[in-house]
Amino acid sequence: MSRVFDCTDPARRSTGVKAAVSAAGRGRVVLLPTESVYALLTDAFSAGGVSAVRGLKGRPPQSPLPVAVSSVAMLRGIAERLPPAGQALVEAFWPGPLTLVCRQQPSLAWSVAGVERALTVRMPLHPLALEVIAGVGPSVLIAAGLEPGAELDGVDVVLDGGPVVEPEGVSSVVDVRPDVPLLVRAGALDLARLQQVVPELREAEER
Repeated sequence: MSRVFDCTDPARRSTGVKAAVSAAGRGRVVLLPTESVYALLTDAFSAGGVSAVRGLKGRPPQSPLPVAVSSVAMLRGIAERLPPAGQALVEAFWPGPLTLVCRQQPSLAWSVAGVERALTVRMPLHPLALEVIAGVGPSVLIAAGLEPGAELDGVDVVLDGGPVVEPEGVSSVVDVRPDVPLLVRAGALDLARLQQVVPELREAEER
């Protein structure tokens, strides 16, 4: 049975965050709010936790999963050299609705990256999520399609932060691996707004 913590209560919030960090660090799954939806979280380096998230989401083994960080320093620890365009986008839009596709550090032993070490990374704009990720380290974070009061088989800890605020749109996805950064998916940040920071950025189909 899931342990549920009402994080709208400051005292319960502190206890809940500690429980979530401990659970994720042991390869368990946590449900918590982000700026747009409730999401499943676990330690990205835990084979058991990553497998559990794949099972809950119906993802096949070894399928790539999105990773969340709580700081730029944490990003630099998992991403191979971030190009200037990526750095500029991070400075302008993180935390927020921007996902970067970059190359993971070749030394990392985990199963969350895609082909050619493609790693999708974001920093959620929610203080509760950021606090947990800061304690856990790089974390798999994926929309759950669940609410705190639902039946949550396979989820160890639930952080109930109340209703989430409806976002302007989904996270925009930018691939910063090519010499010319590519907008893979437009979302809350459209091409024009992104080009204010990185003028050379293009939509993927224009490549």
